[in-house]
Amino acid sequence: MKKLLLSLILLSAGWQAAAQDRNVTFYVGTQDKGANSSITRCELNLASGQITLIDTINKSLAPGYVAIAPNKRTLYAISSDNKVSAYAIQPDRKLKFLNSQPSEGVGPCHVSVHPTGKMAYVSNYGGGSFTSYNISEDGKLSAPVYKEQYTGTGPNTKRQDKAHAHFATAGPDGRFVYVTDLGSDKVMNYAVDANTGQLTPNEAQPFFSGKPGAGPRHLIIHPSGKRLFLLNELDATVTACSIDKKGVITAIETYPTIPADYSGPSNTSAAIHLHPNGKFVYVSNRGHNSVTGFEILKNGELKMVDQQTKSIATPRDFNIDPSGKYMIVANQATDNLVVYDVDPATGKFTFKHESIGVKLPICVAFL
Repeated sequence: MKKLLLSLILLSAGWQAAAQDRNVTFYVGTQDKGANSSITRCELNLASGQITLIDTINKSLAPGYVAIAPNKRTLYAISSDNKVSAYAIQPDRKLKFLNSQPSEGVGPCHVSVHPTGKMAYVSNYGGGSFTSYNISEDGKLSAPVYKEQYTGTGPNTKRQDKAHAHFATAGPDGRFVYVTDLGSDKVMNYAVDANTGQLTPNEAQPFFSGKPGAGPRHLIIHPSGKRLFLLNELDATVTACSIDKKGVITAIETYPTIPADYSGPSNTSAAIHLHPNGKFVYVSNRGHNSVTGFEILKNGELKMVDQQTKSIATPRDFNIDPSGKYMIVANQATDNLVVYDVDPATGKFTFKHESIGVKLPICVAFL
């Protein structure tokens, strides 16, 4: 009888675990600066593709971009009052505020975490500066350990009148950090001291220069560490690059992200993400209001495989769930999330349904 009871308990636990595994948690950042400005916690059901809004936390003003630490225990968010904040992700996946630090610049637009989980990086778009922080064992942010004010301009006089740091990320092995400056068409290149968190310009290549006027915005690095894909906001292109052992970026080829004959509202490209299987790259376009998918070829070049526009309206961000089954598009213009089915074999994706409303969603981060 005891054996039967134990078997039933284990079976029940297995069912509960399986049911829980069908729901994936993700967090949504917003540009909303109102009284209800919040980080929104949602769940995606992997069986149905349905999204459920679980709760919100409003400790930050317009917590636009959020990033989750590699150990999944902490979330970091930038805010429009020029701060970056740390939140503990509790066992029930609610967020608990830990601390804040000044972004040391105006208009922070992006935050990321080093692969070791020991450092965080903030890009200040408005002020054109970059700031680095150390992270303690409990997830709290230190005072800034590195700051740099960028200078420079580009040929697009409206958007490139000065430096505009837009994005920072470390490679998979954590040896180098890359920061995009939309204002000067450069990707800054740093070597990392993993023990102290200090950064120094990479002697082999202090910066990578893109096409004048392209406006590098975001980038994604392949898990192999050998490929980098740079999304250029202003000319709506993505540049496939290689990375060598010294962290040096070399451009391979550049591809348009919208049709050549497009003649609608002015377009700016926004976000770039990699499929979890590492075979496809996706980018979003505002104006053309689309998401475009590319296959990564063996030589590092790209081949466009699909482009979709249905129910997409100013897609500031989107993301693909860790299983690779669904794409969630955050519509800044229509205050909602849209779900697409993704075929992991072909990279093609198809509209599934419009989902919950979230005011001014501009970042989607899966736990």
